Amino acid sequence: MRIKNRYLILAIAAIVNFVHGNPYIWTVFQPYVRKAFGVSLAESSQPFTVIIGIFAVGNMIGGYLQHKIGAKRTILLGSYVMCAGFLLAAVAPYNMPWLVSVGYGAIGGLGSGCAYSLLVAVPQAWFPDKRGLATGITMGVVGISGVIMNPICDYVLAARGYRSAMMMVTLLYAILCLGAFFIEEAPTEVVGQGARASSVQEGGGPAFGSQKQYTTREMMKTKKFYIICIVMALAIPAYVLVNPLMKSLGMERGLTNGQALAGVVIASFANIIGRFVMPWLSDKVGCQIVIRGMYVAATVSVLGLTVATGGLFILFTSLVCLMYGGVVSVFPVLVAEHFGMKYQGMNFGAVMIGYGIVSILCPYLLDAAGQSLSFIIAGVACGIGLLVGDGVK
Repeated sequence: MRIKNRYLILAIAAIVNFVHGNPYIWTVFQPYVRKAFGVSLAESSQPFTVIIGIFAVGNMIGGYLQHKIGAKRTILLGSYVMCAGFLLAAVAPYNMPWLVSVGYGAIGGLGSGCAYSLLVAVPQAWFPDKRGLATGITMGVVGISGVIMNPICDYVLAARGYRSAMMMVTLLYAILCLGAFFIEEAPTEVVGQGARASSVQEGGGPAFGSQKQYTTREMMKTKKFYIICIVMALAIPAYVLVNPLMKSLGMERGLTNGQALAGVVIASFANIIGRFVMPWLSDKVGCQIVIRGMYVAATVSVLGLTVATGGLFILFTSLVCLMYGGVVSVFPVLVAEHFGMKYQGMNFGAVMIGYGIVSILCPYLLDAAGQSLSFIIAGVACGIGLLVGDGVK
């Protein structure tokens, strides 16, 4: 059965993309993994940073596979490779903690990235006249995943332990991934009609209907590619350093277990708001203005986290998550805006190279510099991103 209703395809892509909010459950897994495997704070955060880092490589592979085997098969393949990695993490012996990073982090991130790149790109192709809206919905569900899954995982972790919780996640995700069977790519005439309708884009960006469709190789020869890549990467330390520690660090800063979990849920809602609202705003006022506002908020918030306690700690972590949700939702729109939609899967994957490298390096920064100095460095990075971002015209 071929589905041609673009809103139904958008809904299905959003449902499948729920499973690719998998990095956002690690903040509740991290304390249990640290205790069960007897590892350090940085080591228990490593699976999260690995999945974020490898995810970028998966994005490029997914974009490449789309042109070889099609979007549907790539999404299915990537999603079930991810599930296989999570299964490996669930059965990892307690004397082999590195298998959690290999399974959940490396294999899970590679598969998740393959599927995710197309779960964003395919709806964008169906909605060339409303790219921000389509991107916001598909990526907003990724944030919703954290809100729903974090309390469920926390309950199972407390009642049954790490292995049962990871097995539950694997089974649930494997079922939801079946929705990929109903995802169809947009016909050429749909993309063309939408592109002609948007010959003058709101927000002052380039017209989609008349722009050059850059291959990844062509894109990587432009100065703009490197600016976008660097600006996105500079936003990542704030989130990657804060996210896996939100619950445990919140309890160190005066919150009870319940308050810390509530803070994680609030921060997850902030992530969702960023994913829905920021792309929508980018359709209205342009990506440049939205990016400036996000980087100012991120700079202030992550620096404030060096001293924040109680409710202020929750506020600042929520602002960091709001910014991150906005960054990962606005930058796909920005890449399509400047380089076209034809090779969007591979192009956005290439832009995420810096994102991936920085994510993998963050645990080493935490080990070498300590928590407070790491947050200061992350705040400075966001400030630099604000300045460099003015080069994206």
